[in-house]
Amino acid sequence: MRLRTVDEPGRVASGALAVLVHLMFFGLLVFGVSWQKKVASPIVVDLWQDLPEPSKKVALPPEPPKPLPKPVLQPPKPVPEVRKEPPPPPPAPKVEAPKPSAADIELKEKLRKQKEEEAAQREEQKKAEAEHKEEQKKAELEKRKLDEEQRKAAEEQKREEAEQKRAEQEKLRNEDDARRAEEHKRTEELKRVEEAKREEERKQHEIAMERDRQQKEAARKVREADEAKHKAEAAARAAQQKVIDDWRARIQLKIKGRVVMPPNVEGNPEARFEVVLLPGGGVFSANLKKSSGNPVYDAAVERAIMAAQPLPVPTDTDLFQEYFRELNLVFRPKD
Repeated sequence: MRLRTVDEPGRVASGALAVLVHLMFFGLLVFGVSWQKKVASPIVVDLWQDLPEPSKKVALPPEPPKPLPKPVLQPPKPVPEVRKEPPPPPPAPKVEAPKPSAADIELKEKLRKQKEEEAAQREEQKKAEAEHKEEQKKAELEKRKLDEEQRKAAEEQKREEAEQKRAEQEKLRNEDDARRAEEHKRTEELKRVEEAKREEERKQHEIAMERDRQQKEAARKVREADEAKHKAEAAARAAQQKVIDDWRARIQLKIKGRVVMPPNVEGNPEARFEVVLLPGGGVFSANLKKSSGNPVYDAAVERAIMAAQPLPVPTDTDLFQEYFRELNLVFRPKD
């Protein structure tokens, strides 16, 4: 049969308080003993010629005030049960530090001088390092300056080369443009010359064609005029010849009407006479140019010429003088 225990009120809190008191007592004992046994160490002092420059502290922005925690309402704790604790042990006796001896003082002085020498050496080394760094910094600055000057000189040279190249390209481009402009001008001039030449040739051709046309027209007109003149002259000559033939026929008809034919004429012999007339139709002379072979017939014709006067002649003096002043007359018996 298991018995059920009843917890007394405040038992847990009283136990926790007892444990905390024991821990504090234990810590007090340990701290007191270690404090009594601690030996004072020798004091070391560093001598400085100049005070070191205070390091620049970066001012941090002030932290914002932390918000206060909200109070937590807790229920009232039960009153712990007070127990009687044993009294604490008595404190440990104090141990006085021993006084330093002359050897310790000499050793401390020696150590102090050694530290001063080491500090001086360190200072010299720092100074030498600072000078070396300064020299390196100056050398680096000089090098950077020289590099910057060289870079600027290179950039200036590149810029000058680029400017010279651009100027040369501009010059070549201008020369090329001028050459092309000159070629274009020369080509245009040649075109204008060719065009003017073609225009002049065209004009000369037109002038030649017009002149040829005019010449042909003039030749045609002259030819037509000549043809008309020839026709007119031919017509006039034909008309004149008709008039002449008509007057000659009338003269021969009148003479033949006066011819007394002899009985012994055989065939159709031809007798040719040259008769010279006078204005008005009178016969000046009648000469036998070609005999018919029958003297009787020739004499009969000559007597008829002289008997037929005045012969019929035109009244136009020019026509008479040109065509009827001298006549060649042919006579045949059977005509």
